[in-house]
Amino acid sequence: MKPLSLFLLCSPLLIATACHRSAEPAAVMPLDPVTAETTTVEATEVPVFEEVVGTVRPRQEAQVAAKVTGRVLEIAAVPGMKVKAGETLATLEVKELEAALDRARAALAQADRDLARQRMLRESGAATEAEFEQAESQQRIAAATVQETQTLVANATVTSPFAGTVTRKYLEPGDLAAPGRPLFAMEDSSLLRLEIAVAEGLAGSLKIGDRFAVEVSGAEARVEGTVSEIAPSADVGSRTFSIKLDLPATAGLRAGLFGRAYLPRGERSAIFVPATAVLARGQMDYVFVVVEGIARLRIVRAGIRDNGKTEILSGLDGGESVVVTPPADLRDGQPIQ
Repeated sequence: MKPLSLFLLCSPLLIATACHRSAEPAAVMPLDPVTAETTTVEATEVPVFEEVVGTVRPRQEAQVAAKVTGRVLEIAAVPGMKVKAGETLATLEVKELEAALDRARAALAQADRDLARQRMLRESGAATEAEFEQAESQQRIAAATVQETQTLVANATVTSPFAGTVTRKYLEPGDLAAPGRPLFAMEDSSLLRLEIAVAEGLAGSLKIGDRFAVEVSGAEARVEGTVSEIAPSADVGSRTFSIKLDLPATAGLRAGLFGRAYLPRGERSAIFVPATAVLARGQMDYVFVVVEGIARLRIVRAGIRDNGKTEILSGLDGGESVVVTPPADLRDGQPIQ
């Protein structure tokens, strides 16, 4: 019984000794230094822009209508067709005007004969000067009537007012065309501009000739627009001024696309780091900040990325050093050479 009693007395002591040894912290192995490029970031002043949306429209567009009344005989243009200035778009039937032209020509021929006869009678003394002047006046009236009617008949051919593209067709052969009733819609797509509505607080600082960055979404184009028109008064409902910016000829740029103009509104302080310094892990962005030669992983809020740089909106101060391109095996707390 004595050996068993002695074992029971010693067991708590052995257990306590074993637990005490397991609670001792394990030794932490130091991380090996890593060679990496670092850079010191500084706060810089950058311009602030007001984003104003608008629509790309042609600088030259028109609703093409006939100048005379007549039935449409032929349609020579369709939507999407490019036409030259003066090119025939449609032809009208104007039989009444053609008959009127025949009458006017006959009246002119009679007036010419009457004038010739009165001239001969005046030379022989058989006609007075007043009779000759009346015949001369009748001849001029008849000639003017012929010219007027010829112009009306010529207007039966509807032509393009400028070089451009037909965008819409409103009438078909057989329909009745009349002055004020459009036949076609046209635009000159080579001359485009962005039309924007600018708040009254910003419009006062704009002037003709100012240049602003313009981004057109549909064409994936970023160009420079020039202010060509500024409305003299604001819209009563929206309290905005209509501003038009001329756009340079650019591939893919078309009327009707959605665009944004970036109007300057002063400056602000910003911090930029190389884009390679920002690590995205899940929904969070990180950078390695070097503090006394040790890399510290820090959460930041990244902003825009442009020209190989990323703006840091929060989490980093000017004067701090960051690792430009963190190695894949870099760990928090690792020394940096």
